[in-house]
Amino acid sequence: MKRDCPTIQELLAFDAVARHQSITLAAGALCITVSAVSKQIAGLEAFLGRELLQKNGRGVQLTPQGRVYWQKISGGLRAIETATFEARSGDAGAGLLTLASVPTFLTKWLIPRLPAFSQKSRHVMLSFSRHLEPSDGIPAGVDAAIRYGPDGWPGVVSEYIAGREFVLIAARALVEKRHRIAQPADVVAHTLLHHEGAPTAWREWAAQHGVPEVQTVAGPRFAQYSALIQAALNGLGIGLVPKLLVQEELAEGSLLSPCGTPVRVDQGHYLCYRPDRLDLPAFAAFREWLMEEGAKSRGTQA
Repeated sequence: MKRDCPTIQELLAFDAVARHQSITLAAGALCITVSAVSKQIAGLEAFLGRELLQKNGRGVQLTPQGRVYWQKISGGLRAIETATFEARSGDAGAGLLTLASVPTFLTKWLIPRLPAFSQKSRHVMLSFSRHLEPSDGIPAGVDAAIRYGPDGWPGVVSEYIAGREFVLIAARALVEKRHRIAQPADVVAHTLLHHEGAPTAWREWAAQHGVPEVQTVAGPRFAQYSALIQAALNGLGIGLVPKLLVQEELAEGSLLSPCGTPVRVDQGHYLCYRPDRLDLPAFAAFREWLMEEGAKSRGTQA
């Protein structure tokens, strides 16, 4: 009997490749070989009579037909995963949530707090997808995204978590081996480290401390705060970063925050989601917990 639907193995392989944009990473996520993933993708393309993937440098990307197809099937796959998880757990409030998050916030702030959430909501399982680019919408297979920037992403609810308070950071060796950084003029005498996603941060610091903006323009640019923080740790220069991302380094003394009070920048980390996600008990529980943790974090920074 001729089948009218691809196999679940083919669909899962395609979904994994679409999410990771890499056959190798998809194979790792599925715990199968690269050749097995390639075989499943080839079978799916033969069944549909359409090319779904095309090479993109060392990775792959969806063809226009592949993207439309993935958007239509990913919601169904997610529904199957969630229903299966709920059935196995025996809890109607259980669920599998897939989140995308900017990487430094995920590793430095969210993951250390997740054991507390797991204790509170034992039947909710979290899965993390690749982070979204600023121009990306929320894919069909992702329940919510933690994004960084000013508020105002179209088509979604966005709720502020934390991260508007910025502090200067410098390696202890940079401060102690050269000269004391005690005033704004001492700061701008060093190399200034910039984050591409916070183009106004140094400008607002300069305005608050009476420094000409032109003196804060030059310096290396970084796409991720993790790289900028590492550059500061290694004495490359002075950074200006959200305080919540460096609390551990400041507490242990590997980084110092010289010269002046924190500056407030009108952007931060936001939970972004489609309104219908609130109908899922698992997501509602996660959102409530995350907002509480964000409020606590803002309180400790005040």
